[in-house]
Amino acid sequence: MSYETDFLKDFSEWVESQITLNEMAMSQARKIIEEDKDERAADAYIRYESKLDAYKFIQGKFANYKAGKSFHDLPDGLFGERHY
Repeated sequence: MSYETDFLKDFSEWVESQITLNEMAMSQARKIIEEDKDERAADAYIRYESKLDAYKFIQGKFANYKAGKSFHDLPDGLFGERHY
């Protein structure tokens, strides 16, 4: 593999791991919010959610790359779907 291919593969894997970590952190923060009504956990939840949105955006760019689309193309199914 070329340097660029290795780099993109490693970066893609790192983004996937960050998505998993932030999803787990959000889950734990939500649990603390529900059980303890802790304001710090509510703030943390918002930060994890923001990071997760950014990582999913990057994940969409990798999907474009793998599909042979332009960097600026929107991922398939973006409009008409709501993610909460």
